Amino acid sequence: MAVLTSSTLELYCWTGRFDNQPTSPQYTITKTNPDSNNTIRFEIAELVQDYIEILFNNDYGIASSGLSNIKSTCWWSYDKTNIYSDATPTTIDTAYGVATKGYGYFEDGINSNNVSSKLISNEYIYIPEGESVRVPVYKGPNGVGIVRFYSKDSAGNEFIADRDTEATFSQLPSTEDCNRFIKYASTNVVVSKIEIVSQNTSSPTYSATTGESIETIYPIYLDCSKFDNYKISFINKFGAIQDLWFNKKRTDALNVKRDSFDSSTIYSTTSNVSYNTYNPTTITQDVTSRKSLTLNTGFLKEEYNETIRQLMQSEDVWIRDGNITLPVSVKDSSFSYKTHLNDKLVNYTVQFDYAFDGINSVR
Repeated sequence: MAVLTSSTLELYCWTGRFDNQPTSPQYTITKTNPDSNNTIRFEIAELVQDYIEILFNNDYGIASSGLSNIKSTCWWSYDKTNIYSDATPTTIDTAYGVATKGYGYFEDGINSNNVSSKLISNEYIYIPEGESVRVPVYKGPNGVGIVRFYSKDSAGNEFIADRDTEATFSQLPSTEDCNRFIKYASTNVVVSKIEIVSQNTSSPTYSATTGESIETIYPIYLDCSKFDNYKISFINKFGAIQDLWFNKKRTDALNVKRDSFDSSTIYSTTSNVSYNTYNPTTITQDVTSRKSLTLNTGFLKEEYNETIRQLMQSEDVWIRDGNITLPVSVKDSSFSYKTHLNDKLVNYTVQFDYAFDGINSVR
């Protein structure tokens, strides 16, 4: 029996279109067989993640070039060459795929599969009145082909008011942009429910009869209040950007750090020695500042425990502040799960730091 002695992995990572694969691999890794079991494993997730470029400026659309204005994924591809101890021919395995900054939980098991084609965990989404309804969906093989947005007429009857019918991408990509495998289906109509239709056979709602899975999301519109609405966007566990609105009290704070040293201000002339009372003897220097804010969600459904959990674990978070998108980081290091049984009303307070210095250090 041939024994696998070593294996060499050539790993390629790149963004943009599939046919822009680099000519040379970013990583070349050779491993020997540790125990003659004919199995050599490579862990590539952390290597690939280094090449995921995150770019978000509140623009969910597609540029004229055909590339997505949101960047949150990358392509990966590898060639794996196996060497055996006898005359068995060398074998070469190849594979490719789209990588995101998504993750699974320990209880999901190793290399868990996504059973949902809607790339958010919650069934209900809260939206201020007048804002667009938006939901991220998977557009890869067996992914989402149709998103139907329903409204109600004056008699309360639901009808399809808008739809997104962009075809899914093929199993064998050619020129596809990796970032277009996540699409942010949206509409400006007032929506009563959203139906996300895919061919995802792993979905609990998949029907062998129709060959489709239909997942439903229900928008809840937030009433106008005395507080402004603030949108926090973050990379969730699916690797997609999810919007979360905070519509209650906001509190801002500023933290300032400074260094100082003491200096003598005495001066002398030929006739006397003196100093000016308006010159400081304690000199302040190297002043830095960092703004922070605290936001409140208002009352939510209990399922938002999972959404807040993903926000807390996200490495990439933004706030829409006025007309600009600014990076922030979650300041809290823990939160308590809330239930309607224990807490009656579920409201979350989250503290954020702006992810930049108050005094501009980018010169």
